[in-house]
Order: sequence, then C-alpha cells, then structure tokens
Amino acid sequence: MKNFFDLSFEDLEGLLADLDPRPFRPAQILRWVYTLGVDDFRDMTDMPISLRESLAGLCDLRPLREIERTETGDQTVKFLYVLKDGEMIESVLIPEDGHSTLCVSTQSGCTMSCAFCETGRNPGGRNLTTGEILAQIVYSIRFTGDRLKVRNLVFMGMGEPLLNLESLLPALNVILSGRGLDFSPRRVTVSTCGWVPGIIRLANEGPDVNLAVSLNATDDHTRSRIMPVNRHYPIGTLMDAVNRFPVKARRRITFEYVLIEGINDTQEDARRLKNILKGIPAKVNLIPCNDNFSDLKAPSEDKARAFQERLLDYGVLATMRKSRGQEIGAACGQLRAGSTGKQHG
Repeated sequence: MKNFFDLSFEDLEGLLADLDPRPFRPAQILRWVYTLGVDDFRDMTDMPISLRESLAGLCDLRPLREIERTETGDQTVKFLYVLKDGEMIESVLIPEDGHSTLCVSTQSGCTMSCAFCETGRNPGGRNLTTGEILAQIVYSIRFTGDRLKVRNLVFMGMGEPLLNLESLLPALNVILSGRGLDFSPRRVTVSTCGWVPGIIRLANEGPDVNLAVSLNATDDHTRSRIMPVNRHYPIGTLMDAVNRFPVKARRRITFEYVLIEGINDTQEDARRLKNILKGIPAKVNLIPCNDNFSDLKAPSEDKARAFQERLLDYGVLATMRKSRGQEIGAACGQLRAGSTGKQHG
C-alpha cells in the first residue's frame, strides 16, 4: 500500500484518472487530507463510497505508527514514531501564544556527530521519504485539531536536512502550496550544521524558505572539535556559501549558537562572532548547552547574559532561547529515538 504523502500532486491526479477522472476530485481529497487532517478515506463524506473504498485499499493515511507521546507542564509535546521498516523518529510540538512550532525530522539518525547533540550518538538510520516528512506535519495537525494552530515549521529535528534534499525539496513544495499545507514561506525554516553543498543547492533549487545555520564557534579549531563537519567546510567556506543565500527584505538568516562553558562563551568569542556576521542580515539564537547526556556544560546564567549583552552592544540581534521540553528529552539537541513503551494511536 502506498504512503499517500509520498504522492506528488501529479501522482494523485494520475491515480484518480483511473478511479474518478472528474477534475475537482484531487483538490477535494487534498483539502480533506492537508487542511482537515482526516486519517481515513471513508470519512470523506462528500465523495462516492466506491471511490473512498478504492482509495482506502490503495493508499495509507497513517504511515507512521505513534508509539509514544510525552508532554511537559509547558505543553511541549514529543512524538515518537516507528516507520514501516522499524526505524524510529521523533518530532516536537512547541507551544507559543495561540499557536505552535513543529520541529520536524528528516533522517532517522545523524552522521554529523556534533558533540552537543544527542541524535549524533545514533549515527545509523536513513533518509526519510517525502511522505514520512510530510506525515509528521499532518499528524501534528490531527493532534491540535486545527491546521492554523501549527504555525511554524523548523527542520531541525533528527538528522541533517541538507543531506536529504531529494526528499525535502518535494516536501517543501507540498508544504508551501495552496493545494497542500499552505504554509507561508516566512514560517518555514531549514536548519543545517553547515553542509555547504546543501546550502548552495537549496539556494539554487529550493523555494523561498528561511535558513538557520548551527555555528556554535568562532574559530576553526574549536568548531572542528565540537562539529566534525567543520573539517570539511571550515568557517570561511561556510560563510561564503551563506553570503550567497538569497534573503528577502525584512528577513534574516538565523545563526544557532549553543553556549558551552569554557569552550565558546568568552567576550572574545562574542567579538569574533560579530566580525563573522558583518554584512549579513543575521539573528543569533543563543542556546545554553543541554548537559543531560554529555560532559559539556552550559555557562552560568550571568555569563550567558553577558555574552548576549556584548552582541547587542555590537549591534547584533541576539536572543536567548528559552529551554522547552528538557525534562522529556525534547529540547534542542536532545532528540534520540527510543521507546519506553507508552502506546498511543
């Protein structure tokens, strides 16, 4: 049976050509699936029963099996899914005022091995299909009960998104299309650890989405120590690629900066960071390091705030990310698929 979400719009039209060629059928089905979040073709009550039954026998609207759902007091929700081949992935729904941001996975592991990231401890796994990426979003819509409550999408769940552009680019087409999930490009962010060929390809072939770069150090020696990707694409090469990434008016490239005590949190680091970002419409998102699974520690709150204040003094827009979901392993850098056997769905 096909994963429905692996079908392109053209694939769906081809499928319906043999079942019901009336031209309004594709839009009708897409609305049920992507806007209303229906998980059973039989519930599409404005279509003939025979068509609903045929589609139910050909396509699966529940390609992920949710095996665990964990919530925090601040209503952050972590979902654990098992895929058809037994691989597991996680996604995280983070509440904000009246809406949520969904962190979406693109791989079932990660080969980047960043020192501060739990997912990198699972170097196996594989690329997700387009349908496995899209299904995470649709499942979150079903959970909230309203497409508009899932306002922002961030591809910084499990995996390096730019290593899976073969699946991510078609997914972005559905995400941004009015026929699909109809997200504003301003609300979609693709994050990377600094995979330069992917940044260049996304700039040349991708749609108009936001770019976030996980930088985390201001000199090559330190960055190579905590982010092995820097040995292939050092800071100078990375910033050359970032400078060529198209950025529309009133938008910025986000630079994620995990603050690690004694490694990248000095006032000199702040000064170098200012120089690295010179001329780029940038926002720095400071993230105190999670110390739940490694010997790396976050600096004191006072030291972290001093780092932020120095950047602001330099004229660099810098925010301090509020930690969400840390107690359930849903905070930044903590995703690592595993099960405690708590069943849902």
